[in-house]
Amino acid sequence: MVLAALDKQRLNRFAIESFWIWVLEIFVIAVSWWLPKNYSEHGVAADALFNCIFWITTLVMIGTFAAMIYFLVRYRYNPERKKAHFSHGNPKLEMIWTIIPAIILTFISLWSKKVWDEYRYGVGDEKRKVATILVIGEQFQWNVIYPGPDGKLGRYLIYPKPSDSLWPRNAEGPVTVSYGKYQDTKGPADMPYEDAVGAINQYTADNPLGKDFSDPAGKDDNFVPQPGRPIYIPKGRPVEVQLSSKDVIHDFFLPNFRVKLDAVPGLRGELHFVPTMTSKDLENDPTNRRIYQSPDELIEAMKRPENQTLLIVMDEKSLPKAADSTSAGASYDKKAGEWKYSSFNAATKKLETIIRDRQPLSEDRVLALKNIGVKEITTCRPGYFDLVCQELCGAGHSKMQGQVIVVESKEYAEMFETKPDADADSGAEKSPVSRK
Repeated sequence: MVLAALDKQRLNRFAIESFWIWVLEIFVIAVSWWLPKNYSEHGVAADALFNCIFWITTLVMIGTFAAMIYFLVRYRYNPERKKAHFSHGNPKLEMIWTIIPAIILTFISLWSKKVWDEYRYGVGDEKRKVATILVIGEQFQWNVIYPGPDGKLGRYLIYPKPSDSLWPRNAEGPVTVSYGKYQDTKGPADMPYEDAVGAINQYTADNPLGKDFSDPAGKDDNFVPQPGRPIYIPKGRPVEVQLSSKDVIHDFFLPNFRVKLDAVPGLRGELHFVPTMTSKDLENDPTNRRIYQSPDELIEAMKRPENQTLLIVMDEKSLPKAADSTSAGASYDKKAGEWKYSSFNAATKKLETIIRDRQPLSEDRVLALKNIGVKEITTCRPGYFDLVCQELCGAGHSKMQGQVIVVESKEYAEMFETKPDADADSGAEKSPVSRK
């Protein structure tokens, strides 16, 4: 009897400890949430839906395990207990545990549909101007195409087939292609299959995105044939991303905007979201900054992978100040409109710029700052948002990353929605996160 009492006490203690372990784990999850910070309008509803489903399932899990542990302890083996008897059940209880989950699931389904529809198809009564971009995935980078001042995207991913009688037209009209001993062919069909494939590969190398140059809608498109350039989007305006792939299935994932959709060859996906913070605001966010008390401390911190892209932050408080225009230290470049650190080169007897505000830090630059007497360095992380591929797409899948830069609506319009001056830059260097 004494042993039985001890076993009962141990089992009861085990049940109580197990329950509190579950509660502690849920608390740890709650206070150290794993979702990255959201910077999109629809992300608020997506996160709320996620949290709702998570806590409902968590509470059901806790209740289920608590009941299971209770019954394991309460009805553990006891030779003195009478055998169980057959029960026909309780219809009222069965109705309750059927109707309540049905109501909860119906509510979640309707809520999910609303969030999904706004994400995939946009808000029905949207009054703001939509910024449309075309993103094409390829192993192992992303291409981005902007429609230009007319707001219309041209046709892309149009490639010839060996059986085609004509090559794709360009803006001037029909074209001919020469390959090997076959000169000025009107189409791939003018050559044997193997030569036609070779000629098509040659054509694709010259037109990697398969742009239809005869399409008038694409004449003013902003595109480059090489992949990998940053993706610019405007703050506070709906962004429509048209998505496709050049080779295999990729997955367009922007964790900070709660955006994720497969890029499938031959199909055109579509999604909508509205950014709520610019890259510049992100860099200026106090929570995104850190002050290092010495150059040596910063060099040690930069050895960690997460700190290898740090930018320097300079302003009127940066020390030491340059005594005059020929002295080393921090000074304000009126022509460029920014702060910079300079050092004096004894060999050339000239000032040389070490680093400017919001430029990336390196060990050499930090050591140069140390040599001119800089004691305290303020840093921030780059203001670009991560773009990654979430679909295993080949050997280089882990390197298929990109940068999304959010700018003010006016700046975006100047970069991509107005006719550029003949001598104007492309605008890719306007954002501080893209500086070298």
